[in-house]
Amino acid sequence: MFIREYKQTNKKTGEVYIKHKLVASVRTDRGPRQRTVMPLGTLTVPRIDWKRLAHALECRITGQQSLLKEHDADLELLALKLVSNNDLSKSLEILTETKLREQEEYLKKPDPSRYVPIDMNSVRLKDTRSLGAELLCMKAWDMLGITDILKKLKFSLTSISLTMVLLFGRMISPGSESHTIEWFRKRSALRELPGISYLNCGNDRYYEVTDELYAQKDRIEDMLFQKERSYFPHTETTIYLYDITNTYLEGHGLNNALAARGHCKSKRYDCPLITLSLVVDDNGMPICSQIYKGNQYEADTMETMMARLMQRLYGSQIPACKPTVAMDRGIATDDNVKWLRENGYHYVVIKREDDCAEYRRQFEAERSAFECVSSKKSIYGDENNVYIQKEAVDDSLCRVLCFSEGKARKEKAIAEKKGDPLQNDIDGLRKSILKGSIKKPDKIEDKLNRILSKHWKFSANYEAALEKTGGKITGISLTRKAEETDPLYGCYVIETSHADMSAEKIWKLYMTLTRVENAFRSMKETLGMRPVYHQTADRSAAHLFVTVLAYHLLITIENLMTQLGDTRTWGTLRDVMSTLVRGTVVMRDNQGATYNIRLSGEPEETHQDILNKLNVRSLPKPITSKIDTL
Repeated sequence: MFIREYKQTNKKTGEVYIKHKLVASVRTDRGPRQRTVMPLGTLTVPRIDWKRLAHALECRITGQQSLLKEHDADLELLALKLVSNNDLSKSLEILTETKLREQEEYLKKPDPSRYVPIDMNSVRLKDTRSLGAELLCMKAWDMLGITDILKKLKFSLTSISLTMVLLFGRMISPGSESHTIEWFRKRSALRELPGISYLNCGNDRYYEVTDELYAQKDRIEDMLFQKERSYFPHTETTIYLYDITNTYLEGHGLNNALAARGHCKSKRYDCPLITLSLVVDDNGMPICSQIYKGNQYEADTMETMMARLMQRLYGSQIPACKPTVAMDRGIATDDNVKWLRENGYHYVVIKREDDCAEYRRQFEAERSAFECVSSKKSIYGDENNVYIQKEAVDDSLCRVLCFSEGKARKEKAIAEKKGDPLQNDIDGLRKSILKGSIKKPDKIEDKLNRILSKHWKFSANYEAALEKTGGKITGISLTRKAEETDPLYGCYVIETSHADMSAEKIWKLYMTLTRVENAFRSMKETLGMRPVYHQTADRSAAHLFVTVLAYHLLITIENLMTQLGDTRTWGTLRDVMSTLVRGTVVMRDNQGATYNIRLSGEPEETHQDILNKLNVRSLPKPITSKIDTL
């Protein structure tokens, strides 16, 4: 690569202009040709310094370390200025393509020194390792500059490499930390990629790195947020989505301060839980996270997370006009909604189920006046239409009544499968009385009260009484106080401070909340967040934080693909790339010498499509070794 001077003449004035370009020589079928890598404008640098300047520019474009000496600092500064004024990605693409073409031409050119007679029966393949998904993870790692982030936080090179192993392991072969270590040592070609040092550490060293990462949690998240915002900018219309989930621990967690019993969203009521709250933007990019005890009440976390969100977005300079926040019904209590209004936040929340009763008449009698905003069919041919109607509350508040046919079918099927839970428990108590399993009146009455308390939503509509014969309790009567009304299956109410928006825009605004739900689903199912095997609070929290860091890589890849019109999830991309591997071809020549050629598989069309979209240009180079016969 070198700098070339060009002369341009103004046709009207005849004035001659001198321009300079950084060019690379390319071999073609018609002979050598020159291709422009980057325009440089008019240089005032002496011609004797052009070669060193070209070297500095090449290093800046490719991200390599410059070999210029200290007295060439002026050339380094000039190279930095020239690179910052041009499209670096385009220059890198041209340079990479040029080098690949040179390599292809070299391999095509016959060279007798590369030919040896081979015993075909001796050819075999060994030590195959996965490579495809690792290349995609490395692309996201480099984009987010995680190596530079960790260096700023004084992480050692070994700790940085171990962090890469932990995050890539979660992305490619999710599981516990011990599973990740086994994957790295025996199934992955990650150690052959640039940027990772040879690791011969014991398992404890991996666990220590998770502790180091969790100790720097806030600073890492803050630097990642700044980097991600350069790729996916935030605007005044950006929506911030807040939700909370939990995961379960294997074991009793007796020494784990975070482990507590609560409502498990994974239906593992036999295990203690740990809670994770997360704020993401409408691209699904994580903004901040927090880890709580397993029995944390969802609504109590909102004020803390709003403070963390504002600190992350604006620092100490909090603006008067605050962003829009979307939350699910578990967090959107009346007190929390009131707090949002009083503190100047715009919000979009779904009201609790009992609020739907206020609008029963509209849902039942005025359905024909609703507007259809989504018309889809399920895979079984069922209609999944969504109907909405806007109801103004005041000048700064409105509600949108929503009815979803698909949601109605789902809720009805769940209710029919579950039956009447109050009636089921009362029937169970009746059978115990008839069998004589429970006889004492005070115990029967206590059991009944516990059942009514357990099903307080339903029991308020019933009158329960003990039936007695000859002074002995023989059964329980359950009488409905009022006429039974049909449940409002598929109905929900959205409340928002954006009273000036149309009903359809408000509905679409709230539907972005699926991004945070997708984030939790990816963490649990794709990244192996559950279960947690650690029995101490710090290690359990570190396990969850490693999952959050891995999700930063995952959503970066998915958003890059989405921008190119490819909506495949990471799980699908990972499966497609799993067949791109690296292995060692072993063969023996006619003299008995053995050749070991470590090389990457040739990408198939589906592999190459993904690699091109993510601008992954090169695979690890082949490595050849020869073992002569003794």
